[in-house]
Amino acid sequence: MKKLLFITYLWIQSISVLFGQNDTSDIYIMHLNDLHAKINHFASLKHVVDSIRSCHKNALLVSAGDLFSGNPYVDKFERPGCPIIKLMKKMHFDVTAVGNHEFDYGQDVLAQRIKQASFPFICANIVTRKTVIPQPAPFVILKSGDLSIAFVSLLQISKNGLPESHPDKLKNLSFSNPFKTIKKFKFLKKKTDVCIALTHLGIKQDKILAEENPWLDAIIGGHSHTRIDTPIIVNGVPITQAGHYVRDLGLMHIRYVNHKIVSFHDQLIPLRNQIKDSSFVEEVKEISKNPKFHEIIADLPYAMDNEQDLGEMMANAYKEELNADISFQNSGGVRIKSFPEGHLKIINVYLLDPFDNEIMLVDMTYNDILSFLRYAYLLRHEKNQWTAGLKAKYITNEKGELVDIQLLDEKGKQLNKTKIYKTAINSYMARSYKFSAKDKLVRTHKYSNDLIIDYLKKHFPVSKKNEE
Repeated sequence: MKKLLFITYLWIQSISVLFGQNDTSDIYIMHLNDLHAKINHFASLKHVVDSIRSCHKNALLVSAGDLFSGNPYVDKFERPGCPIIKLMKKMHFDVTAVGNHEFDYGQDVLAQRIKQASFPFICANIVTRKTVIPQPAPFVILKSGDLSIAFVSLLQISKNGLPESHPDKLKNLSFSNPFKTIKKFKFLKKKTDVCIALTHLGIKQDKILAEENPWLDAIIGGHSHTRIDTPIIVNGVPITQAGHYVRDLGLMHIRYVNHKIVSFHDQLIPLRNQIKDSSFVEEVKEISKNPKFHEIIADLPYAMDNEQDLGEMMANAYKEELNADISFQNSGGVRIKSFPEGHLKIINVYLLDPFDNEIMLVDMTYNDILSFLRYAYLLRHEKNQWTAGLKAKYITNEKGELVDIQLLDEKGKQLNKTKIYKTAINSYMARSYKFSAKDKLVRTHKYSNDLIIDYLKKHFPVSKKNEE
């Protein structure tokens, strides 16, 4: 242990040598994004954060959003999301952006988590005045020694005018265009020493933001889960992002001399295999004790080791359990990469599908299905669905633009153009997508987690020997 502590000390000191000694002309910002309730590495994070602060007492710690949805121990806690906020408070986070998954637990819960936090949630392009959610400040100005740093935050908005969240969770909220909104805060450049956009837009939109706003000193981003080892420079603006799931901590260093920035560095610090803070080890263990998550529900004879296998399994579960002809599962709802061979536990299903959306039924014609898939493609410019009872062949031109979609049955024959198909889709797609049969949606009051669990139990039963 002493050897590990010494190595960590040397590592922190090497950062000091690389970036320059701590004084009021140096700004250190530790940053994370897309935490998704992954607290497994929080004990390592706590040790590294404390080590950096021991060398640089004015170092700031910020999050670029998406604190929730991804860990059943946090998501399905008696007070959803409470454990991660508790740990972040103890780690003394300075600020977090509002991410699209902050709304997943519902507005009442988000309001409670904001109240629980000792750090601000900020967002410049959301208006909450008709809801229980307190209006976030658009920016916050923090001090690092004698220097002032402005963080202004922006949230991603899709083509439907909403963040990538379940529309039912966004009622009475309004969102403005982030690229127009940022123009209102150019005054911060004169008011503070350093101005940083703390965004939840994704790397593609961060590049546009930098191209249009060269007055920004840096962009710390999130949403696209991009791991950026060396900052991307666009129009003179450095852009960085620290991957996802608390696997890396970003450490930004800005040297500020004679009222201007003279150098900028950013690096990612891997959190795996780091020394762990003992108090946080115990806290994480306590949070992760719930025995109900470890019930064995199935015995897989093979691994489902890619998104397609998992997505199609989910679609098949909805189709079979609801006696539908066709079903869809959006790719964004497949949150892990594999199911292991052998014993499968309830927690595996919750990790795969943290959203547990209601599955709805709708009668669709051939043209209705085309309408649905064309809109889905429009959202992401790529195949965005996994299917059961249907094979969709996307035809694009050299520019990647959609030309046509061929609809085939499971035997590879063209889908019947006169038949009405009983179709299962989750409530996120039902509410978010624009398609011609939307007014025919019927609620089932059946939810994705339960349907998947029932399907797995039926097709991959646990033998009595394994149950014993």
